[in-house]
Amino acid sequence: MRINRRVIYITFIIVILLLITNNSSYYWYAKSILTQEMSEQMATTANQIRTSIEQSEAGAFFVEDMIGEQLRSAAIFAKTKLDPDIDKVTNEQLVPLAAEAGVDGFSLMKRSGIGDDIMVGKSSDPNELTLTSTITFGYWFTAFDQLMKYHNVTIPEGQKLPNFWAGIYEVPASGTSDVSKFGYYYDGEANYIICVFVNAGKIKKFKDIIGADTIVKKTLTSNPDIIEISGLNGITFGTKPKEYTRPNGIMYVSMYDRPVLFGTHNIIQVNDFTNFKRAIQDEKPVSVVESYKGKPILKTFVYVPIKERVTDVQREIPYVITIVSDYQSIQKTLNDQLIRVALIIVLFTVFSCLLVFLVFRFNTKSRETAVQSTQEMYIQNVDLMFATIRSQRHDFLNHVQTLYALLTNGEKEDQMRYMEELIEEINEVNDIIRIGQPAIAALIQSKITLAMRTKVSFSYEFIGLDGLSLGVKSVDLVKIIGNLIDNAFDEANKFPAEEREVSVKGWKESNAVKISVKNRVNPSFHLEDDTDLFAIGYSTKLEGGHQGLGLPVVKERVEYYRGTIEVTLEEGFICFQLSIPMQ
Repeated sequence: MRINRRVIYITFIIVILLLITNNSSYYWYAKSILTQEMSEQMATTANQIRTSIEQSEAGAFFVEDMIGEQLRSAAIFAKTKLDPDIDKVTNEQLVPLAAEAGVDGFSLMKRSGIGDDIMVGKSSDPNELTLTSTITFGYWFTAFDQLMKYHNVTIPEGQKLPNFWAGIYEVPASGTSDVSKFGYYYDGEANYIICVFVNAGKIKKFKDIIGADTIVKKTLTSNPDIIEISGLNGITFGTKPKEYTRPNGIMYVSMYDRPVLFGTHNIIQVNDFTNFKRAIQDEKPVSVVESYKGKPILKTFVYVPIKERVTDVQREIPYVITIVSDYQSIQKTLNDQLIRVALIIVLFTVFSCLLVFLVFRFNTKSRETAVQSTQEMYIQNVDLMFATIRSQRHDFLNHVQTLYALLTNGEKEDQMRYMEELIEEINEVNDIIRIGQPAIAALIQSKITLAMRTKVSFSYEFIGLDGLSLGVKSVDLVKIIGNLIDNAFDEANKFPAEEREVSVKGWKESNAVKISVKNRVNPSFHLEDDTDLFAIGYSTKLEGGHQGLGLPVVKERVEYYRGTIEVTLEEGFICFQLSIPMQ
């Protein structure tokens, strides 16, 4: 028997498809894991940047507050030198006073006479005199108003000291410098607020040394996979920032209204604002893979909300840290892994194919062994049956001579007894021959001999099979019936000689051949306990040369002819009943 090539090809194709599916699944799974790991790494980097910026800002705010305290001292010094009535103070008088106090300038602020508006009345800097209204300055105006009304400021913004308030360093509305630090003093003893200011170059220089932009540059240097880092204003990014107008008509934007607070935002994608809003709404990192100049990039958005205030120097605004990283590093890692996996898969494929071949080969060898054994048994059975018939013909003259002698001597009783024994032997052979199927007849003849030797009560009955074309090969009939009878004999031999019973029946029903083999079975046996009766290698025999191939061969041959097998238990007997359609 040869291996079915079609089965091998189908199995091989299935194995290849499984390997391709497994490889593809692994690729996408590995890609998602690496992307997730990179996203988490970028989120971790963003949090490190956030922590560094918070520490930097805390230091910068501390420096600002120290400068604020110095501005208050300068304002108190100016109070001692100036008349409490603003009309009795000149602009020229404030210039040397600023130099003496070590500041860049003084301005005196008063009510403008138009509602509660406040304006600059006198100043050492002519640009400051252009500020004839501050009511549009937001919380800055609120601070001025509270100073004049209550001599102290209660708003959360800025630095608050007795009779003094200082705003964060900012772009001056008057345009006196790029960035300045302003402080305001009022104790009610004069009719004006003393505004003292200095150029905030020191603060700016401090931030240039340890500030956010410096942190970003160091991070980019130490992480070659990161292309760009930016801090997007959590309030103004994606919208047009509010612009202020100086008295000279020039527009300016507050430092804290800038859309990009630190870093650069040159790698702009269509969905940036959407992902920016998602990060804020979900308060979770958002990572997306996009394309930039034909190369894949990973863009991560991490929201940094305003923390609960724990120190007086905290003056944060919410922002989103955006990190753009080179996604090609992930692709390279994936390619390296795929090469390794491909080698493993090739080896696994070769091993699998070899294993499948060996399994098929083993099954084929096992079946070939069973077939060869059956064929040999079939030949032996036919030879045995013909030997029995030849023996009867050979002994015919002896039987006649014996009967003649008994008749001559008048021994009628002995003659009758001898005739009965002779007729019984002849009838046994004739009954076998009348089965109508030489292969079955030969098989039954051999099993009768085996039953006599093993002391098994063996009965058989075949009806309606004489001359029929069953459509089943003789060799296959011998396989099926012979293996069932052998299996029945093996089970019967487990019982005492007087309880060993095996019966075989065969008949035609409708358009099918029915075969039934019944034998005694242990009362403790249950069909549900032995669901592997037809499995290769299964056997209930404790010893002997059995290979557990008998029932599997029966099942395979019956199914080959599109037949069925039914196994039942009947009062201590197990019955195997086969139905094979006649071709």
